Amino acid sequence: MCWANQYFYGSKKYRNGTFDHLFRQLRIFNRPKQARVNVSQYSSALETSLTDPFNNIYTTNASAPLGVQAGLRYYYDFGLYSYCAYLNDSQGICGNQTIGAQYRPYDAITSDMGANFSKITQALVQDTDFQSSNFLGDATKAAYWMLLLGTLCALLASLTGFLKNHFTFFLSTIFSVSGTALLLIGASIWTIMIKKSEVVNDILIGTEGNAVPIGIVVTVQRGLYLTWAAVSLFAQMRASFKNATLAVAFATLTASVQALPKITRSGRYLYSEDGSRFYIKGVAYQAQGTVVASDTNNFGEPSTFIDPLASSDSCNRDIPFLQELGVNARSLITNSIDLALPSNGSIDRLSPSWSTNLLDQYLTTIDAFSQYNNVLAFNVGNEVVVKNGTAVAPYVKAAARDIKAYLKSKSSSALVGYAAIDGDGTFRDPLANYLSCDPTNTNSDSSAIDLYGLNDYAWCGDSSFQTSYAGTFGDFAGYNVAAYLSEFGNNCVSPRPWTEVAAIFSSQMSPVWSGGVAFSYLPASSADGQFGLVSISADGTTVTTGDDFNNLKTQFNQATGPNSPSQGTSTAQYPACPTTNDTFVASTNLPPTPNEAACDCLESSLSCVFTPATSNYSVIVGTLTDAACSFVGQQGGSCDDIGGNGQTGVYGRISGCDPTIKLSYVMSEYYQLTNRNAQSCSFAGNGTVNPLAPTSASAADAAASSCLANPSATFVPSAVSTSGSSSGSGSGSSSSTTTKGSNGAVNLIGDGNAILGMSLMTLVSVASAVWTLA
Repeated sequence: MCWANQYFYGSKKYRNGTFDHLFRQLRIFNRPKQARVNVSQYSSALETSLTDPFNNIYTTNASAPLGVQAGLRYYYDFGLYSYCAYLNDSQGICGNQTIGAQYRPYDAITSDMGANFSKITQALVQDTDFQSSNFLGDATKAAYWMLLLGTLCALLASLTGFLKNHFTFFLSTIFSVSGTALLLIGASIWTIMIKKSEVVNDILIGTEGNAVPIGIVVTVQRGLYLTWAAVSLFAQMRASFKNATLAVAFATLTASVQALPKITRSGRYLYSEDGSRFYIKGVAYQAQGTVVASDTNNFGEPSTFIDPLASSDSCNRDIPFLQELGVNARSLITNSIDLALPSNGSIDRLSPSWSTNLLDQYLTTIDAFSQYNNVLAFNVGNEVVVKNGTAVAPYVKAAARDIKAYLKSKSSSALVGYAAIDGDGTFRDPLANYLSCDPTNTNSDSSAIDLYGLNDYAWCGDSSFQTSYAGTFGDFAGYNVAAYLSEFGNNCVSPRPWTEVAAIFSSQMSPVWSGGVAFSYLPASSADGQFGLVSISADGTTVTTGDDFNNLKTQFNQATGPNSPSQGTSTAQYPACPTTNDTFVASTNLPPTPNEAACDCLESSLSCVFTPATSNYSVIVGTLTDAACSFVGQQGGSCDDIGGNGQTGVYGRISGCDPTIKLSYVMSEYYQLTNRNAQSCSFAGNGTVNPLAPTSASAADAAASSCLANPSATFVPSAVSTSGSSSGSGSGSSSSTTTKGSNGAVNLIGDGNAILGMSLMTLVSVASAVWTLA
């Protein structure tokens, strides 16, 4: 059951490609700007459509004053305080700085043209939003004041939030809400105005049948993305105040525990700090996302993700019932976090890759939870590998390798896990052995998981160990790392008696298995019927339990696993990897560590860059990549550089890059193969020619090779920068820190949760200052 997250999530600050990868643009200038108007192709378009030379439309003097008809520049960048015009990446001039500079692109370019050229331009763009300078200018000036006031609210929220009393926290909340609204309005206005001015991108000039684009292209720049990043961070701050209330409930629940035991793995078993055997006694706590039914989606894998901690009201509602069940495997006691998310946030079994966007998301989630000492494990995947799909396994193992290296660099004791689908032993058993093996045959744990989960629904009703579990027990009798049932709870009868709990925690199972997770606390539907221990009222305020809930509560509260073997008697062994055969084809040659610094370097040298015409770019990247590869193939090229094969163990040199960079790379290949035909970089308006890229195929390849000097390297990933830069530098070090402390209950307002929120608000203020000074 692939979609279900059997663990209680915290508030994930994952990026999943957000902001840093949302729109991959030409990064020519260092200062963040809101918008760019590229007129470098304007004269060519005029010459083509009007059959007259227009070379003298541009100036050759980069320092010529603006707005005095001294000649057009190639690029115009618009910020919050001024606009600048450039002939190339290093030569240009900026206008006078003024508070709340208006976005008036038409006025900016026509004021640099001679009178004859400006009249032609006026005729070509007449009655379009691009020409509506007063409308665009007035709106963006108002947006500036919204952003400035939002910045001030961020600062005031931060200052008042650090003072530990109810009144200042109330004031901080008011400033937080106000700041979020102001930043949201300001960012929205700027976005709308830029989008309206982009109408010029679609203007065609010339005669019918011989029309060409006007050659004036408006694009969003990174200053606007920083603005939206600040909005998002500030919105998260508001949630942190709600989570402060939730922290009270956490502390109440764990007050009787006093100190949370640190759980470690010794050989194939889990142990508490006092040396006693630890068993996972958990319940799945994950609301079901939107499910798109299909013949191949039997259980109903969701296309959306719902964070269970997004609503403190829901969490407060459910905490007493989770406590009543007597579970210990959730975020309140011991937590196991799934790093993968549905849709674009996990390794795709049909088109797998281990790339920078996934690595960044995983590391950001780890860092978000590094302050908590009750994290048992981070799972790198859930039911990614299925029968007849074992070639994806090397990507999962590579993820385990890099996540494990990162955790070690942070001195974290958290384990690395994987939850597997049950099935035919011809692929299930070798997969388990593959994930915990050592490809180097040196008894190294560097690429081995620590915790193996099996989603097993073999037990039906009042079954028995011999009928339902004996075969699986025998298959895993010699397994080398800790294992548990990551999902159990067949609904073949109703209500479920949950008699398998006694077997799971018995001396018959304990030599191999360390507990399990019941499925599921919240309602979930599938082709096999309804799951769920409780029902929730339509208004989301009331929980109703039934026989399913009561039966599991009885079984869990009676279950205690044997306290054997004693700690230290089981030592870690990492055997050679299983050989491949017809049913298991995974290579032991793993994908390299994704290197974002190398990928960013490559992107800056590409001649045709993906600049999506839609904000929801993820829905078109795959389609455009397939189309671009088809075009490249027709020209005699290939897409081997962006792909990989887990069966042969061969991975392209670009295979670890973000999907948008892969797309830009293939678009550039096609552009080069067609002799740099401008139309070859269009891709329905989703491509932009990079005028600073190498002009020949050989030079482009040399630049790519320079960036990707060691494409098969493995190294310790670095923490994801808060500024959105590379997460993989190859330096082998981590710049993040781990918060350590006593294993106590979650702290109340005045330390951990509140201080984190206040600190992040300070970051919002800094981020706001960045784009304000642009």
